Amino acid sequence: MDDAAPVRGRDKEVEMTSAKRKMTRWMVPAGVLLMVGLFAVADTAWGQPADGPGLRRGRMGRRAGPLGGPLLPLGRLGLTQAQQEQVQAVMEQNRQATRTAEERVREVRQALQDAVTADSVNEGAIRAVATELGLAEGDAAVQRAYVHAAVWQLLTPEQQAAAREAKAEMQQRSAQRRQRVDERRQRRQERRQRG
Repeated sequence: MDDAAPVRGRDKEVEMTSAKRKMTRWMVPAGVLLMVGLFAVADTAWGQPADGPGLRRGRMGRRAGPLGGPLLPLGRLGLTQAQQEQVQAVMEQNRQATRTAEERVREVRQALQDAVTADSVNEGAIRAVATELGLAEGDAAVQRAYVHAAVWQLLTPEQQAAAREAKAEMQQRSAQRRQRVDERRQRRQERRQRG
């Protein structure tokens, strides 16, 4: 009777191992799909409209300019009343084109999300929509460039120099943030490897 108990225990062990394998077969792909979905949702959430017209929230909730691009630091440049009115006129003149480009990018991003999360993988469809997204984002970048150039021409040489300096400072802070993130990631990896 004692000999039968260990055999039953081994059978249960084999059953559990088999069940674990079966569960792992579907859990790994499901986990990957879940992560892809979470990243896509997070990306969509980061790109949601901001409080004001023509503005969007950039990555991590920071304010960004039309179509999500960096806005010139106009508040720090000491614009005259006439310059402020001219900037408002440029923004107003470009508002519809900007909104159209924004909406197009949003629609194509959603189409890509739908293609990626479809029941079956259709590589051709995903590549076609991804290409379309690239074109839409290119159009949006051109629209941003038009707005930026129009506003830039309104600035004095001193204001342009101050804007360049502010941009360099922002880029330096951004590089420092990326470096800190990389260092933290490296420390986490080292801790995982140690124990």
